[in-house]
Amino acid sequence: MLEVLNSRVSDLDVLWVGQAGGMEARIVAAHDINFAAIRAGKFRRVHSRHIIKKIFDPTTIGLNARDSLRVVSGIYQSMGVIRRFKPDLIFIKGGYVGLPLGIAAGLLKVPYIIHESDLVPGLANRMLAKRAAAVAVGFPVDKYHDLPGNHLVYTGNPVRRELLDIDPAKAKRHFGLSAELPVILITGGSQGAREINELVVEALPKLIKQYQIIHLTGEHEIESVQFQVRRLSLSHPEHYQAHAFLTSDMGQALAAADVVVSRAGANTIAELALLEKPTVLIPNQTMAGHQVDNARMLARAGAARVISEDQLSPAVLERELATITGSKQEQDYLRQHLRQFAVPDADRRLAEEIMTVAHGAL
Repeated sequence: MLEVLNSRVSDLDVLWVGQAGGMEARIVAAHDINFAAIRAGKFRRVHSRHIIKKIFDPTTIGLNARDSLRVVSGIYQSMGVIRRFKPDLIFIKGGYVGLPLGIAAGLLKVPYIIHESDLVPGLANRMLAKRAAAVAVGFPVDKYHDLPGNHLVYTGNPVRRELLDIDPAKAKRHFGLSAELPVILITGGSQGAREINELVVEALPKLIKQYQIIHLTGEHEIESVQFQVRRLSLSHPEHYQAHAFLTSDMGQALAAADVVVSRAGANTIAELALLEKPTVLIPNQTMAGHQVDNARMLARAGAARVISEDQLSPAVLERELATITGSKQEQDYLRQHLRQFAVPDADRRLAEEIMTVAHGAL
């Protein structure tokens, strides 16, 4: 998105506001973008069936009280940042870090745009949406019921368009894979997912007889997974490879895959839609419902097959993969319906909305 803005605005001045010490500070610095740090806190919900614990959980209450003070501090810090930088417009990409900045922008009457990737907005975006100049959303506007309809603009979720330039055959060779067996990419997201890792290890003896597996375990799980796999004495160990995570090679892995098994994060869905990859989604049920609703929407549209966490088993995974890989008609059906969620120019749409609001504020 910044590349699009830079190509159209000759004197663009950007300041990135985030938390100090996090990964974003290092990434921003690597791209020579100015960075300002503020304090922020998040509201924690208790995921429990017990109503007493849900309301009176002391740990959660204590952490929420502490973070409430951080939000207040962040608002004052944000007001200082805004007064110094004097922005024409503030862009907020969801998340709890954006809440104090958005509140400060409202108090100082500086226009702001927010972007909501998921189908169900997070708490910060729900609080900021009413005063936003525009609310850009990752899915078609008619799918949203918790945001002000007159503010919604369908931009999609920006993805790397260079994904389309990767040749699947070359990508398979890049990972040392053959063209004889289907390739299954299995990922639990950037941090990995223990439930998915345990499922893969249990199902692996049968899976590698029919498929080649690229398994992204997450950094904290890679050693455990590799240890468990070594104990299996697999009949075709060359059909399986585990990686903690992939950065520059992630596009290659997506291109190489014939089927993807994944969490249901909005950005992941955007990439899979762009590539029209037959997909099995396993939504994270602890993510305040965001992934569950994303997955449910795609399932209703015929765009993906979905396994809920409480249904996870090797037999269910094997059945879903066999249904997809055993039928070209099923693959074409999933591709066709997933295609409707692809927005290749989401970065341009979002940049144009930002420019429109910014020009109106001048």
